[in-house]
Amino acid sequence: MHRFPAALLLALSLAAPAGAQPQDRPPLPELLQRAGVAPGSRGAPDLSSLDASPTRDQQLPLFRAVMAAPLDAPYRVGMLADSFRGAVGSPRELVGWAGALGGVRVERPPLAAIDARLRAAPDPLAVGLAWMSATKTGAGWVPALPDHAQLPNPLRYELARVLAAMAQSHGFLQRAFERLPPGVTPQLLRRQALQGRFAEFETPDYRKLVPLVEREALLAGMLDLAGAVDRLQRFVKGEPALPRVAWSLQTPFGAIVVDTTGRNNRHQLKDPLLVLDVGGDDEYEFEAPSDSHTISVLLDHRGNDRYATAASGADPSSTTLGYGILWDTEGDDRYQGTEQAQASALFGAALLVDGGGSNRFVASSHSQAQAIAGFAVLASAGGGDDAFTAQTHSQATGGPRGVAVLVDAGGNDRYTLDNAPLVRPSPQLRDRNTSMGQGAGWGMRGVFFDGRSTAGGIGLLLDLAGNDRYEAQVFAQGVGYYEGLGMLLDDGGNDRFEAAWYAMGSGVHGAAGILLKRGAGNDAYRSTHEMVLGSGNDLSVGVFVDEGGDDDYTVGQLSLGSAHGNSTGLFVDGAGNDRYTVGSPTCRALGVAYMADWGNARETLPSLGLFMDLGGGDIYPTHCARVANDSFWAGPRTWPQLDLRSEAAAGADGEWPLPFALRLLTRPLK
Repeated sequence: MHRFPAALLLALSLAAPAGAQPQDRPPLPELLQRAGVAPGSRGAPDLSSLDASPTRDQQLPLFRAVMAAPLDAPYRVGMLADSFRGAVGSPRELVGWAGALGGVRVERPPLAAIDARLRAAPDPLAVGLAWMSATKTGAGWVPALPDHAQLPNPLRYELARVLAAMAQSHGFLQRAFERLPPGVTPQLLRRQALQGRFAEFETPDYRKLVPLVEREALLAGMLDLAGAVDRLQRFVKGEPALPRVAWSLQTPFGAIVVDTTGRNNRHQLKDPLLVLDVGGDDEYEFEAPSDSHTISVLLDHRGNDRYATAASGADPSSTTLGYGILWDTEGDDRYQGTEQAQASALFGAALLVDGGGSNRFVASSHSQAQAIAGFAVLASAGGGDDAFTAQTHSQATGGPRGVAVLVDAGGNDRYTLDNAPLVRPSPQLRDRNTSMGQGAGWGMRGVFFDGRSTAGGIGLLLDLAGNDRYEAQVFAQGVGYYEGLGMLLDDGGNDRFEAAWYAMGSGVHGAAGILLKRGAGNDAYRSTHEMVLGSGNDLSVGVFVDEGGDDDYTVGQLSLGSAHGNSTGLFVDGAGNDRYTVGSPTCRALGVAYMADWGNARETLPSLGLFMDLGGGDIYPTHCARVANDSFWAGPRTWPQLDLRSEAAAGADGEWPLPFALRLLTRPLK
């Protein structure tokens, strides 16, 4: 958005009478003036509570940037989407972008030193495995190696390269977690962080451990490992005549299984270290992992495959205190899990890549791109229609110091955070699950327990094409909770969004949530209750933008550009003939700022609720008397004579371009 001098903005605001449509300038300056906000404002709520928070040092930089300038958020998210789109062909780059979202940037060179060492060795496989015998876990271990006829080059070399990269990544893991105290086990972390079961002032406490992770080391090791697996899958795809190999080895760090025969295999695996299967429709069953298991890589090339686990953190793309990668290059695949599955990182880094086909992902919780104190990426290459189903904390959900990214490149996809079974009832609606997904960033608000809080992470769901459907309950679809940032960006198609409460670009308790729908699709948005579609609650930010199309909105109350409790709510609909239905008899929506309680020190803190419909002939509820086509309106005030900043709100309907960019403004010069 262009920055105009304050005096010019004010002059332009006063130049047109109420109800006029000045076509030669964006509506935002006049909206701010009618709301009683200083021209040039970036729409930030009061940030003093975030600055004084005991978890100030845990707040991620992008979260702070969005909170400081909510009106810049649509461009920020659009820029991110374009960057991720450019990286969608390289899962390693996607991991790097996930790190950047979390404020961690690490540039890793190619593994040239590993290549030189392997090429100089009489047997690269022996060198690739040697690191295990040098560790405490594998001290004295001597592997029984296959001869060169059983496992010939160049396949032998490529496998050795992945194993050598594992050695390097194992060293980074040790560095990343070296400050964790004794007694920290995967079971303890799952019980506390995933299941929410811990005693008051328990020690160790994962909330106190989150800042101890050296995220730079954690990311560096994952980048190296993802790069090595990427090279292996390119080799397998490009090799015209792979030798027929069926070889396995049990190592101190887990099982190695190589099968290039093309058979339909049934693998029953515990602690897989490196699995390569080429061809065939395969079935994988993963048993509960050992506490000591830290690295898993599985690469399956071709076939319609099935991956199943009934134990938490058992599939190779899920990890606790480690690294996990599952890469399926093609086919119509089925992923079946329970808790912590399908790109789920708990104090670690996880990657799931599906290279194509129509796929089904089913889990219960903390799955399908979930991260706490780490990084998780789930990338589906498109080309088919995918379905993601879970109950809670899934589909791009970033917990404390976690960054979780789900990218789907195409197809008509369905994302469901179901209400059955009821596994985590929400405080707002006891008969609905706490979804906390589909682009959710959440923290731990300890004020109602023992006071130990943690700032939230970042969750980004990015769907790049297709007619998609999103269904959830409470906390979903671009939602932030307690110093977290949640984002959902859908790039085109005719889509449908359904949720109950706190969804579709909503921030709650010092957090930020953004939903950005680009393109001219005809979309439907349905909420049964409140605080959706560009709404903020309690010192938060909620942003919603739909670029165009004939859209249909149905809400309860406190939605469509609603600021509750000193927050910022921004709703923008671009071109199109739209319909709005509001269940609230008082029409507490469409550009409102609301305070539930008066007579306290927050009465003078800022709120800002803005509604903009920028094109088409729209249908508004008849009981919303202040709202109409081709007009401006100010939000209702309880104390109009005081002109309080806590009641600043306005709306506009007319024919204007979007007042901010939703895409990168430049492109590389050729």
